[in-house]
Amino acid sequence: MELTMQKMIARTVLYLIILLPSEVLAQQRQMVVVNAESRVPIRDVRISADNGLEKRTAWDGLFTVPDTFTRIDLAHPDFEHRYVLKSELNSDTIFLIPNINALREVVIYGERRFDKRMAEMLRPSPEAEKNRLPDFVPAGPDVLALAVWLYDKTIGKKAEARSRRKRALKEVRRKEEELQQRWDSIFTSPCR
Repeated sequence: MELTMQKMIARTVLYLIILLPSEVLAQQRQMVVVNAESRVPIRDVRISADNGLEKRTAWDGLFTVPDTFTRIDLAHPDFEHRYVLKSELNSDTIFLIPNINALREVVIYGERRFDKRMAEMLRPSPEAEKNRLPDFVPAGPDVLALAVWLYDKTIGKKAEARSRRKRALKEVRRKEEELQQRWDSIFTSPCR
């Protein structure tokens, strides 16, 4: 008897566990927002319920709202703003009317006066035009390159050899002085 009582309690708990989420799901309401003219679902409609819920519709126009609301506000830039009371909802579909005055693209024709004024301010004066340097240097012999080439072929090699000899002589003199200091330190040491 006690075993059957435990089974009944376990069964009751199991039913409660199974039925409780379905009760919570039953309190949710799924609806779809569609275009009133074309009957096509509308995406990105901003949904605001009076219970603090803020949502946007998915790509298929669907949204879920708790059953505790009393009013839903629907807003989209291309459609008329609409609010729906819970008592007005007879089905799961909400229709929005397209906004006739909504601008989808704006094209502006005219001239850019700022650019025109800047071009006038940057235009050179006639005096500056007279004193202007030429845009290009006329073709002719490159005197500087010729002078460098002549220096390399004539004086350059001799000057380089002379500076190399000077450096070598300085190094030899430095080593001679170093050796002389060692020699002097050997003969002047107190060991002798």
